[in-house]
Amino acid sequence: MGEDAAFHIGAAEITQGDLWLLAIVTLVVPVALLFPWAMWHLRGWRIRKARAGGKHDIADVLALDHDEDAPPKSPATLVPRAALMMIGAPLLIVFQENLMDELEHMMGKGWGFTAMALTSGFFLACGWMWAKVKRNAMSPEELAAIEEDEEHQSWMRAFFNEPAAGLGAAIGIGIVIVVVVLSLLIGGLPG
Repeated sequence: MGEDAAFHIGAAEITQGDLWLLAIVTLVVPVALLFPWAMWHLRGWRIRKARAGGKHDIADVLALDHDEDAPPKSPATLVPRAALMMIGAPLLIVFQENLMDELEHMMGKGWGFTAMALTSGFFLACGWMWAKVKRNAMSPEELAAIEEDEEHQSWMRAFFNEPAAGLGAAIGIGIVIVVVVLSLLIGGLPG
């Protein structure tokens, strides 16, 4: 790599390449998120123009997969999410690099790899907790609709004899644990 750091945030070094990548993502993400909304409105405008011009066959073809009742999410909901993602992802990387450096400082060389597992677990736990809090804040009608949908999905899984949803996750976690234990036994403990 050998690239000079533009500035430091704790142990994390931000290079010119990182800044260019962040600038590109800052331009691409909002465009990618707003593209379906813009295309939906463009098609609606084309349908209205064709009907106004008396070209009903063209309007019918354009309206085949254009659902007027289900427009895509508006920019008012997409832009804050994009901004949060574009700010949150670099902050997460800086946090992980600083945590990795601190873990290596406290526990010895070679323990920095646990920083990614710790931060990933922390954010998964936060996501799970947010889902629980959000579910508790729902109105009774919304909660009833979600529970009905969950019950329907459960019946469909049982009807088609699908394995439990958590079986694949349990197998994956088991494989990761076996690989970590084997690597620790073969290579010895770091530090």
